[in-house]
Amino acid sequence: MSKSISCFGAVLGLGLALCSVAAPAAEAQAAFPNKRVTIVVPYSAGGITDTLARTLAAKLATLWGQPVVVENRDGAGTIIGTSAVARTPADGYTLLFTSYAYTSNPVLRRQLPYGPDAFRPVGLMGSSHNVLLVTNRLRGQSLQSLIDRAKADPGALKLASSGPGSSPHLAAELFATKAGIRFTHVPYKGQGPSMTDLMAGVVDGMFDGMSSYSLVQAGKVAAVAIASEQRHPGAPEIPTFRELGMDFVSGSWFGMLAPAATPDAVVQQINADMRRVVDNPAVRAQIAKTGMLVSLSTPEAFGQFLQAETNKLQALVKSGVRIELN
Repeated sequence: MSKSISCFGAVLGLGLALCSVAAPAAEAQAAFPNKRVTIVVPYSAGGITDTLARTLAAKLATLWGQPVVVENRDGAGTIIGTSAVARTPADGYTLLFTSYAYTSNPVLRRQLPYGPDAFRPVGLMGSSHNVLLVTNRLRGQSLQSLIDRAKADPGALKLASSGPGSSPHLAAELFATKAGIRFTHVPYKGQGPSMTDLMAGVVDGMFDGMSSYSLVQAGKVAAVAIASEQRHPGAPEIPTFRELGMDFVSGSWFGMLAPAATPDAVVQQINADMRRVVDNPAVRAQIAKTGMLVSLSTPEAFGQFLQAETNKLQALVKSGVRIELN
């Protein structure tokens, strides 16, 4: 009897020991995610960055079996939302889905509330080229006639943007430099509010991605030219600036980042699941409606892309192009 109890005690002891070893290991290998994930978009609701983030969030929630919430924290040229994510725990549960201003802000602003190494790349989702859009009262105006009007009355041309340092803002500054004109920059907190005022005729024009093409088709705004190497397959009637005599290419990108110390395994999983989402034909069709060209990259390739974008902007500033942020 005592021998049986002794054997049972040994087995029980071994079992408890194994459990005590297995418990921490199970915690360490717990599947990500096991709770809600928040994707912060540093732009207002309604723009292409927000739309893409929400498309991605809905599908990731299905894959993960956990809520994936998009939180718009716009303002200060994306600095408010970006700095908020920089302060969160680096565990993958708070992510940043952002765009062009992420690379332009460190080059164009003297100080930022987060350091240059505050984030690590997760994945580039795609890119979009800028289109010069004008209000309907300027419908029918050629590119040259707009330039002539701006030269005749310097500063009278009012071009909106989704915020200081955004891709539309820099596109307008580059356009003005190449055209030899002056314009008045009217910044907004996101693409949605700026487009509303463009349709209302409050501003004369703005640069925006192909996400606004449906408004062109609906006759709410007019497209003058697209700043790409060749015409967009979804809008072949819009000429490129190069066709109209101006060597001008400009666009934006959209991608996911995480706080710098986020574990490699978590970053790689999020990237792989982003790929699973965009590889879905139905999702690709939905994204195509925004005019964005899908090109999901690895975290490493995205990092190289971001560095190249930074280098290009730094070279532009060094060349003498002056860009003032409000």
